[in-house]
Amino acid sequence: MNLKYIKQVVITLITISLFSCDNADFGDMNIDPNNPSDASTASLLTAAQVSLSGYLTATTPNLYVQYLSNGQYPEESQYATVNFNYGAYYTNILVVLNRIIELNTDENSMIAAQANGSNNNQIAVAKILTAYTYQMMTDRWGMLPYTEALQGLDDIFASYDTQEVIYDGLFNEIDEALALIEGNQPGPTGDVILDGDMNRWKQFANTLKMNMAVRISKRFPSPEGYAATKFKEAISEVISSNNENIYYTFLAEENNDNPWEDRFLAPNYRLDYLLSDTFVNFLVGNGTPSEPEDPRLEQYAVPAKNSGTFVGAPYGQENGNTPDYSFITPNVIYNQEAPGYIFTYAQVAFAKAEAVELGWMAGSSGSFYEEGIMASMQQWGVDSADSDAYIAANPYTGVADIAYEKYVALYLQGYEAWAEWRRFGDNAPSLSPPATALSGNGIPQRQAYATNASASNEENYNAAIALQGPDNLDTVLWWAQ
Repeated sequence: MNLKYIKQVVITLITISLFSCDNADFGDMNIDPNNPSDASTASLLTAAQVSLSGYLTATTPNLYVQYLSNGQYPEESQYATVNFNYGAYYTNILVVLNRIIELNTDENSMIAAQANGSNNNQIAVAKILTAYTYQMMTDRWGMLPYTEALQGLDDIFASYDTQEVIYDGLFNEIDEALALIEGNQPGPTGDVILDGDMNRWKQFANTLKMNMAVRISKRFPSPEGYAATKFKEAISEVISSNNENIYYTFLAEENNDNPWEDRFLAPNYRLDYLLSDTFVNFLVGNGTPSEPEDPRLEQYAVPAKNSGTFVGAPYGQENGNTPDYSFITPNVIYNQEAPGYIFTYAQVAFAKAEAVELGWMAGSSGSFYEEGIMASMQQWGVDSADSDAYIAANPYTGVADIAYEKYVALYLQGYEAWAEWRRFGDNAPSLSPPATALSGNGIPQRQAYATNASASNEENYNAAIALQGPDNLDTVLWWAQ
């Protein structure tokens, strides 16, 4: 990834500010503020991807699934925050991606846009990232403005669509993107995720499509049903090894480095994220705190300073004496360039194992299950002999095994892990909410809309709540029911 792309973000911020203007009066200046002539699609793409990267390292979902506990300040693990604002996803990502599409389709700008890659390839990447962004949003909040969104002043009171409508629309957007990809034409410049490689973007799109199909498998479990059809369309062109894992590459540069490093070093210097007792106990298993059963624990964390063994901090409590507990590995928290994973081959292998159980594809669930564990072990640098020993001691017995191993493999992929934990339901690893929970009646099932959502779009907000359920942390989303 080239540093010049990051510098382009500064230019983009100016461009984005113009998007919010409508019929501004610039006197004799013949400039349309909604169609700035000097907009760079390369800088727009960089800006959208940089904004997206923060989602990959968010702390809250890693606390929800109890990979982590807080140190001195336990409020986040006690669910102190109920309302979360999705506005930045629209303004900083979706509006920007939509602008890329506009500039590559408008006859007045599409020729100039070709300086940053073929029009179709730029549109395809923007559509793929749009689908990815909307999926992560609806998996957090549920119903959201989608079909009427991104229309500016033409529709400032957009209705909230159901998750079923959103997912169906996103599948269509992915298919449109795949149909647009031109392998023999330049990919987009400004692409800091896959460097304009359209074969990789094809893999991204199909892996996303596969993942979405599995996410809605409770609603459409039939081998010949809607979800199975989408899965079968995608599975032959997903990522196929750890070498093809898709991730955001952070830089050894303070303005675009790994957020975990920023939390533990400058500018925050806050030793507040420890491994939880729940997760450490899972991985210690039949071993001991000094020799855990799961060898990934030695890659995920470091022994507690005071005991020299792996010790998890009690979840949902104040754990002020942090040397008593294990921290995240320095390879993450002290590494500016630690990647933010989007999709890994372990996820794909576990999805295949589940698909066999559902009758969506041929093969052996047990073999794909073992492949998923091995991929996770290799991703984190575990010795192959230790991996083999662990797999031999933990043979496949059913879907609950897939749910558990996928949960372990998704370590620090917080929002993805939380979504999968909710989807697996009774098959998921057992987690208990803290006794000191400040809101909710259990592990959060969704995040509530921003506190101003009802005032800013009252009629449509009320319609969404009436259909989906109360606007709190406890309402179970459509695909998890």
